[in-house]
Amino acid sequence: MDAVATFMQDLIKDFGYLGLFLLIVLESTAVPVPSLLVMPFAGFLASDAGGAHFSLPLIIALNSAGALVGSGLSYWFGLAGGKAILLRYGKYIMVRPADLEKTEQFFARYGARTIFIGRFLPVIRHIISIPAGVARMKLAPFFTLTLAGASLWGGGLMVLGYVLGDNWKSVVTTWKKIDIFVAGAIVLTILYVTVQFIRKRRAARAAGAEVGAADPGKGTGTDGVG
Repeated sequence: MDAVATFMQDLIKDFGYLGLFLLIVLESTAVPVPSLLVMPFAGFLASDAGGAHFSLPLIIALNSAGALVGSGLSYWFGLAGGKAILLRYGKYIMVRPADLEKTEQFFARYGARTIFIGRFLPVIRHIISIPAGVARMKLAPFFTLTLAGASLWGGGLMVLGYVLGDNWKSVVTTWKKIDIFVAGAIVLTILYVTVQFIRKRRAARAAGAEVGAADPGKGTGTDGVG
């Protein structure tokens, strides 16, 4: 992970705003670019301690624009049938079929709100736009919720890095541990919701079978008169 962090941070240093924009676009797709290693660092560079002469308002705007571009590409990928490709080759970019399945279940349960909420959740934030494309979600609410969630998450991390200055690394290390905890909580929640859904369906089927057994006429469409 240290090598990945160094590579990304060097990319931002060497290519400036362009390098940062590229990483933000990729972070909003299925490519596993860790926002906790990119956004706070960019904010740090915009501070006096960073010394890279970045503009905080500009990098926040870049974050929002990059998130819209990356999420739009993921939406189109899902719309064009890319799910099958991701299921087959996603392992090469650290996206497992189970991750995609959990994200789809999350989207199916919470609908459009997932686009906003998903921005704050590990793993889900990278691939949430794909099931939105598969479901052909309307573009206006999709981009509106994407903009709101991405601006709060990524922009907030940039402001955090700006305020913390040289101390941004120690705080991000703690956040990464919290991120893992949140991911585990999400998995458990999805499993719980799935189990409850299955139980309710089985109970409904059993109740329907009992009604049919008690009143055979309903099952045959007759009034029971011979």
